[in-house]
Amino acid sequence: MTFKEIIDSPCGIRYCFDLLELQSGYARKYLLDSEMMTTAEEIEEAYASLERFTLLLEREPSLVQNLQFRLQGLRNISNTLVSLEEGSALEDIEFFEIKHLALLGDDVQQLFSKTEITDVWSNFDLDNIIRILDPDGLKIGTFYVYDSYSMELRKLRRELESDPDNEEVKDKLYNEEERIKRVLCNLLRPYSTELKKLLHSLAELDILISKAIQHKKESFTIPALGNSSSFEGLFHPEVKSILAQKGKLFQTLSFCYKSGEPGIIIGANMGGKTVALKSLCLCQYLFQFGFAVPALKAEMVPVENIVFCFGDEQDYQKGLSSFAAEMVRIDRMITLAESGAKTLAIIDEPARTTNPTEGSALVSSLLKILEECPNLSLILTTHYNVDSSARCWRVKGLVEEEGSDRLRMDYSLTESADNEVPHEALNIARKLGVSPKWLDAAAKILDT
Repeated sequence: MTFKEIIDSPCGIRYCFDLLELQSGYARKYLLDSEMMTTAEEIEEAYASLERFTLLLEREPSLVQNLQFRLQGLRNISNTLVSLEEGSALEDIEFFEIKHLALLGDDVQQLFSKTEITDVWSNFDLDNIIRILDPDGLKIGTFYVYDSYSMELRKLRRELESDPDNEEVKDKLYNEEERIKRVLCNLLRPYSTELKKLLHSLAELDILISKAIQHKKESFTIPALGNSSSFEGLFHPEVKSILAQKGKLFQTLSFCYKSGEPGIIIGANMGGKTVALKSLCLCQYLFQFGFAVPALKAEMVPVENIVFCFGDEQDYQKGLSSFAAEMVRIDRMITLAESGAKTLAIIDEPARTTNPTEGSALVSSLLKILEECPNLSLILTTHYNVDSSARCWRVKGLVEEEGSDRLRMDYSLTESADNEVPHEALNIARKLGVSPKWLDAAAKILDT
């Protein structure tokens, strides 16, 4: 799975992507095309790099700013490097692109040579490449078939200066320039693999610096790797930002789960259950793409698959209703879970769009059959009373404000011994100022 495939996931990962201070369009493309990491070793290596760059940002911010300034010049020259590797004749613009890349890499290496923090950059042998394309040692980011490449070239150019209309000299000059370009291609071709590595490393550098800046600026954390997942001070950065614009605070959450032990979250509408699920899903994606995560402290486990169902699953292209589309997605999750693949499944109110009797049966049976899948981590929310031994968390819900008889919503989650869904809909509706006549009539029906 690539980053591009999940960028518009409803969990809100595009918001985090847009926060990145990437300096080059190529780094943006490189990140979008990157594959999700699924092993602890990959993720540990990625976080070790992120920690080093976070340290670099803290200790040498001016160096990081200089690096970012240089990286604004990074361009995607992948096609040029493929042409070079395949033996195609290169044009002046392509020689310029290669020279520009080599000089950029040399500039970056010179900057890193001044830092005491180790293992932030692997040096490339660029001297020969630069000598080939910059025979006069001018270190100017332009390309020209220089006179110093050939005595014959210099001689013909002088002849043409004296006799600008001499067609024979023009032809000889053209042939000599083309010959030199072929020689340059042959000289550069052995370095095509090194140049590709340099291009990728510069994109990764841009991405790592951006991740480190986001880590510090947004107060994210680098999670530890463990055998279960747990969070303290978990928050959703986009929702937090929206609330801050309104002068409100986001109430952070603490939560934990592990594979082979399904969990449910119950609580009234407007209790923050969906935001909690989206935060968990967002954290898992960020974790497996090497980002810091929005929490004060976290421990996480990599999985092979992440399956989520949020909101209206209606699929117009396939002609599926909300219920049908949801059932198809959950069925895919069941297949993955029964295959033994390590899977995180996050489902927001399954079967909400069917009748309550069948909906409750579907949710209870789903929890029952998935208890037998040791590699599945399942968290779902529901309004149904379900028959299940799954761990249950309850939104605290409406509580009295201290020193007042006013009610406020407490979004924190507490583990509950029973799965009884709270009955707070009327209280919340009253808090919203809904018609008392309507709510009083509903209360009378409930009392009968």
